[in-house]
Amino acid sequence: MSLSPDIKDLFFLDRIPCSTTKMMLLAYLPIGCAVFLIRLFIGVHTFFVACLLRKSTFIRSVVLRVMCAILGIVVQSEGKRCSKVNIICANHVSALDHLAVDLVEPCVLPSVWDIPSIIRWCFGYIDLGARDGRDELVRRARQHVDSENLPLLSFPEGAITSGRKGLLKFSSWPCEISDQVQPLTIRISRPLFDISPSLLGSTWWADVAWFAFLPFSVYHLTWLPVLKRRENESVERFSARVEAGIAEHLGIVVTNLTHMDAVEAAKRHLHSRAAPTPVRRRVVDTRMLDEIAMRIKQSHPSAHLLDIRMDLERTRDQQATIDRIRFGELRCFSRIVGKVASDPSDWKRMYTERKWTMIEQNRQRYLERLNNSTVSTGH
Repeated sequence: MSLSPDIKDLFFLDRIPCSTTKMMLLAYLPIGCAVFLIRLFIGVHTFFVACLLRKSTFIRSVVLRVMCAILGIVVQSEGKRCSKVNIICANHVSALDHLAVDLVEPCVLPSVWDIPSIIRWCFGYIDLGARDGRDELVRRARQHVDSENLPLLSFPEGAITSGRKGLLKFSSWPCEISDQVQPLTIRISRPLFDISPSLLGSTWWADVAWFAFLPFSVYHLTWLPVLKRRENESVERFSARVEAGIAEHLGIVVTNLTHMDAVEAAKRHLHSRAAPTPVRRRVVDTRMLDEIAMRIKQSHPSAHLLDIRMDLERTRDQQATIDRIRFGELRCFSRIVGKVASDPSDWKRMYTERKWTMIEQNRQRYLERLNNSTVSTGH
């Protein structure tokens, strides 16, 4: 039995996960900025088209899909959508999931924000009293399902995840509204750039900006068979079956982690990124390095002074060099003293080696004389 993933495993933590993508983005940057500005202009027109055309009309879906493709949002749909079922349950992977589903199947999404009615209507949200508690949400959602034709889209996870490792535990309220639910899986791919669509704790406007900047993002929607509530089956068990069906199709696991766990994880993640990183005191001055090399030599007389000084030049960290000596990892640098360097680039290195070899020899002679003097005085 596989272990349940940690809460952070359910999210993307890095927007750009590999260095190759960073290099490609650097080359794409001038084009991306131009594309971003053009799409801002087109996006305003798309917004007005969405407001003017009736939501349930076929022409609206066609026009918006074409305009959204220009904006870099391509939607591919598989499976059969059952028009008789008015509750859609889907996993949540980005800030634009609702838009992607709406392009294929016009729907509404319960709003949890206190925003003006005109803005809610323009963006396809509906106020079902979510801020007044679960009971009020369920009551008004039932009224909507019974009286309206537009299906109700729900994201029972309650938070955006990566959709790669596991699902947050589903809230059971969508399954409490109706005895029939159609599960929907959502995946996002970006063929040209491996850029995460959303990060743990990221803002919606930052995620949307990346959609407008990149060449295109592909939404893969898959409609799963309708699930019906069995006789004497509890709402929680019904919800668990819906969740298990979505997880199985995505090839991920079901977890007991909730959206509140996600909120706490986001707070910890943002706090850790905002906190100043403790920086070890590093030595950079050449004269200071010389002094530290002599002090280390006094504490570790068996180590060659040249090796200590050259290692400090590399690490510029006193403790790191001491640790190398203790664990026998101090590198022995080649001795070229007495040789004539043919390559001018070796002259400085040869000078450094001769300098520290001479210091080592003089130090050894001084210690021998001091030792002999101490022995003579003792006699």
